[in-house]
Amino acid sequence: MKKKLLISLLIMLLVGGSLFAYTFPDFFYPEMSFRPISARTEAMGGAGVATATGADAFFMNPANLGSRRFSLNLPSVSVTVFNPKAIIDEGIIDEIQNNSDEDDFATTIVNKYMGIVTAGRGEVLSTDIAMSFTGGGFGIGMQLQEQLHTYSSDGSLAADKVIAEVNAGASVGLGFRLNFIPDVLSVDIGASARPTYKAYSNRIGASELIGIADADDPAQKFMTDYPVAAGWAVPVDVGVNMNLPIGLRLSAVARNLNGKYTMTRYNTSGDWVNEMAEMAGADPVYEGAAGTTTEFEYTVPWTLDMGFGWAPSLGGFGKIVRPSFAFDLVDTIGLAEKMETDEDAYLDHLRLGAEVKLLSMVDIRAGLNQGYISVGAGLDLFVIHMDVSYYWREFGVEIGDKPIDALTVRFNLGVDGR
Repeated sequence: MKKKLLISLLIMLLVGGSLFAYTFPDFFYPEMSFRPISARTEAMGGAGVATATGADAFFMNPANLGSRRFSLNLPSVSVTVFNPKAIIDEGIIDEIQNNSDEDDFATTIVNKYMGIVTAGRGEVLSTDIAMSFTGGGFGIGMQLQEQLHTYSSDGSLAADKVIAEVNAGASVGLGFRLNFIPDVLSVDIGASARPTYKAYSNRIGASELIGIADADDPAQKFMTDYPVAAGWAVPVDVGVNMNLPIGLRLSAVARNLNGKYTMTRYNTSGDWVNEMAEMAGADPVYEGAAGTTTEFEYTVPWTLDMGFGWAPSLGGFGKIVRPSFAFDLVDTIGLAEKMETDEDAYLDHLRLGAEVKLLSMVDIRAGLNQGYISVGAGLDLFVIHMDVSYYWREFGVEIGDKPIDALTVRFNLGVDGR
């Protein structure tokens, strides 16, 4: 990898953040809740309120912990690349492999990638690293996520911006089952809390990225010239399942209760790094930081999601073929308000997914998310688990405005709870 490109990528990846303007800009994300990207969930169209297991239950529905399934991730690593088709079509991969001019390398790659950025918000890359345990109705985990976002006012190169974000969180959940009529009716109740720390950078243009890479000390330039916002919240999710005969399940989950972020804006990134060093008992790392901060708050609206799941029992064939189906309606309160003026609003909130496990080793998945197709597969080899998914996300105001494709690859050592 060429030196200047590596330096610029490290700066974006390590000093992070995602939604900066001086406040949380509503134009970039409607909410700021932190949720790791799940290869299984994305392959199933984003559905999983009633069917998510293992570490996914922390973020989809903590009531699913009531099944008492055992899972262990030591660790789980996922990488998601957005716009993979455009990256291949524009020859960016070939440019990385073949470019021999080190002086122009960073400029060429940045300009080529920014050329595929269109108006509005978008994504570049996400990396998720997690460790977790679930069993006996209890679950605990730790998550770290890096994200690179884009924003452009009109899609021109001069208007294209990159925003870097880092999330660090811990999750603890508890679920239990009430058996009212054995094998006929039971109810799962669960809750999870997720202390989360979030940091994100200001929007950085292509010319600025190149300027950082060309500086004598790129890290020092970034730390003294670019602001960062960072803060914490402890959102809580509460869920419930009604388990019925033949593998049917009805679910509901209230997300992001207590989703208030206490934030600080640092005039320079160096101020934030120096504060982190001080908290760790170390000396300031960067000189020339202004030392100026501004505090503010942002509340993530809570939502109510509904789910339906069906995992039919096939008796003796269950060891050979084990299917499951998921149907979700997300943010049902917002959906009810939209339906008053738009009868087709449910398409924005609809998630459908299916999974078939073959011989307890191979998983085949497919789904629909806002009408976009998703596909995926998984391979379970004792304590080694690999998953891949390819799907689309809508980043526009209306369905069809700005779909972006994404490829997620996940590797996990441990025991999967499915």
